[in-house]
Amino acid sequence: MQKLTFILTWLIGAFTFSVNGLVANAQNYQEDFEAEFETQNYPEEFLAHWYGNEVQSGSSRIFQAEAAGVGSSQALAVQPISTFDGELIVRLFPSDYVDPNIQFWARSLQNGSGDRAAVVSYSFSESLEGNYGEESGLGSEEEFANEDQDYRKFEINLSENQQRKDTLFLKISVRYGAGSGTCARWLMDDFVFGDIEEDKEPPRVERVRGFDANQLELQFSERLDPIFSQIQLNFGLDGDEPIDAELKLDSLVILTFGKDLEESEDYSLSIRQISDLEGNVIKDTTVNFQFFDPTEIAFKDLVINEIMPAPREENALPNVEYVELLHRGEKEIRTGQLLWSNSRISVELEDFWIQPGEFVLLVPEDDAELMEEFGLLIPISSWPTLLNGGDELKLESDNEDLIDQISYSTASWGSSEFSGGGYSLEVVNPDLLCDQSLNLRPSENPNRGSPGSENSVFDSSLDTTAPRFEEYFFTKANELRIRFSELIQPFFTQNQVSFESQLEVDSIWIEQDLLRVNVSETFPENELIRVSIEGFLDCSGNEMNLLELDIIRPSIAQAGEIFLNELLYNPKTGSPKFVELINPTDKFLEIGSWSLANLDDQENIDQLRMLSEESLVMEPNSFLAISTDTNGVKLDYPLSEGGKFYEISSLPSYPIAGGTVLLLDSEENVVEQFSYVDDLHHPLLQDSKGVSLERVSIETSADILDNWHSASSAVGYASPGMKNSQFIPEEFDSEIIQIDPAAFDPEGSNGNTFVSIRYELEQPGWVGSFRIYDLAGRRLASLAENEILATKGLYTWTGTDNLGRRMRSGYYVLLVELFDLDGRQKTIRKTIIIAERL
Repeated sequence: MQKLTFILTWLIGAFTFSVNGLVANAQNYQEDFEAEFETQNYPEEFLAHWYGNEVQSGSSRIFQAEAAGVGSSQALAVQPISTFDGELIVRLFPSDYVDPNIQFWARSLQNGSGDRAAVVSYSFSESLEGNYGEESGLGSEEEFANEDQDYRKFEINLSENQQRKDTLFLKISVRYGAGSGTCARWLMDDFVFGDIEEDKEPPRVERVRGFDANQLELQFSERLDPIFSQIQLNFGLDGDEPIDAELKLDSLVILTFGKDLEESEDYSLSIRQISDLEGNVIKDTTVNFQFFDPTEIAFKDLVINEIMPAPREENALPNVEYVELLHRGEKEIRTGQLLWSNSRISVELEDFWIQPGEFVLLVPEDDAELMEEFGLLIPISSWPTLLNGGDELKLESDNEDLIDQISYSTASWGSSEFSGGGYSLEVVNPDLLCDQSLNLRPSENPNRGSPGSENSVFDSSLDTTAPRFEEYFFTKANELRIRFSELIQPFFTQNQVSFESQLEVDSIWIEQDLLRVNVSETFPENELIRVSIEGFLDCSGNEMNLLELDIIRPSIAQAGEIFLNELLYNPKTGSPKFVELINPTDKFLEIGSWSLANLDDQENIDQLRMLSEESLVMEPNSFLAISTDTNGVKLDYPLSEGGKFYEISSLPSYPIAGGTVLLLDSEENVVEQFSYVDDLHHPLLQDSKGVSLERVSIETSADILDNWHSASSAVGYASPGMKNSQFIPEEFDSEIIQIDPAAFDPEGSNGNTFVSIRYELEQPGWVGSFRIYDLAGRRLASLAENEILATKGLYTWTGTDNLGRRMRSGYYVLLVELFDLDGRQKTIRKTIIIAERL
């Protein structure tokens, strides 16, 4: 049993680490110099098994050379000077291998303008402090001249005696060569010790892909000979040779052609006479591939998917700003020369390949290590600090073609709890092909962010509905704006909009859900024009149907064209108030810049509320009810469902006890004023709650109290957005006094609850008295006593006497007595009928 245990132990030891920590036959010892060097000198190690006589953290003596190794990796560098020759020692364990030898790559770099080569030799010893044997040169004394060289492979073979040693030390000396001036810098990379097999395999083509519009990238399986790999004759693209072939990273070749390649086209690339560093030559090879330009990045192929503008130290995520990009396209992308910016700074991204579906984080270079656990990173050396309160981020091509943009503000978080809590902002659906600024939400991830993974608020619900027309309006004489039911993609041509008239489209552009159309001249006022719109797409790619729209540019409303027409100041409990306007003209009128207001205690204009920031148009002969809750008004007065309504964020204060309604034009001039009190309601009305005051005639001034009466019960006590229930015809016949209607019911069973008494005189200066009598000649009511009359005026009678008592149905007489200062007198009698209740 002991013998069996010994045999197993011996077999395991042959394929695992020796007591000195190096790998036996199964694995060679390698050092790629990527680990950070310790700044300590012989006899201390600066790397495991490596010693140096003067190791520095900068770029002198012995040091780690960043991006100077094979494939732009790290390398070991030695810089000899007149007072310093470098000595490197590495501990080896030959007996762990069968036929061990040494292999590494080396070159020189130019240092200054001197002509001194770095002279390199090597020797061996069995102990670190022992005597090293005779030195052998690594090439000639001019092998590493003071020039920029390509890496070359060097091999050092051990003697049979050396191969049997348990421990062997290799010393490499780098000396200050003969000549004048400065000496070359010597570099070593990819040191290998062990059973090194001879490379007899030729290089293979592992990948061919587009690198730019006129460039291809060829990836080979191993390092290539730098001469043959850069001969253009060794490559042919469908028979055309490249104009340049450049070897990069030792196994990567960039081919440049004299013209751009065709996107999505199939090509054949022939390759010949390419050899590796061992001289193995590739067989004549033809690679068939489909070309895609990785720098041709369409709008929204790369999406700004998540933003962390204001991280917090105490949160689970690192206290690091980041921007997450998501590749939603169908081909791989190369980010070199892409421009990323915020509202103040623009930076160019480094070369990085992103595959479809991958997440990549843009992070400050100094904080990159903290974010490595979250996936792919593109470190930014000059990081544009994200503004906490709001910023605009853009991703553009080097030609400034927009790939994606997004804006945020403190409102994007929804509340101060989220905006100040270190939450990221996430896009709900990155597949939508529109600006997603309005679709940002604070992260719902427990870590308050989801860098490098699907957003916690992700929702890919499918939208299959095409955008619909919502409204149109004008803000300038030459600009038409059309609003759709949803966001519209910002891709279009001018021929998607056309006019049947002589108008010509000058320019169009999209702002979220708004289409703006500029014409070369101006739109005529109040003239019907047909516009055709087609082909616009929503964010999901749904195309709108052909829209043929009749439009009219309204006239700017003037005083005497828009009037106050109805007021509800005492609504039902919990219900909204409203003010109604009337446009009695035959014109479309723009009133967006008009305002409602009231008067303060000093009779100054107060609480001015502009109707619209954009546009508000009243059609000819129309009514418009303005309220803070139009749906609430419609529920309270269902007979007005078909009326015109407009919702405003707030109305001026119109108290139940009484107040003043002001209508102001765009220059804030008072157009109309109506001071109301509850006594204006019908005397037979027991409760005015929920009952509006309607204007009887727009021919009569709004400040004439008899011109306002309670809305009829027949319409539910208000008629918002519709013709008033209490009104009189505006036409006036040839008589001086006009009665309307001839018969009325004060309780409103049929038509008006009052009778209007209008007069029209040929000249001012008349004085008049208006009295109501019964057929027995008894005076019942006095409407006016010796009042100075205007040329036009209005009185009303509600069918009650001076004490407020309702008169019985029957015939009554209106007696009007007129006289002027010239002694002229007129007496007019009119019959008024109080009708029976139906």
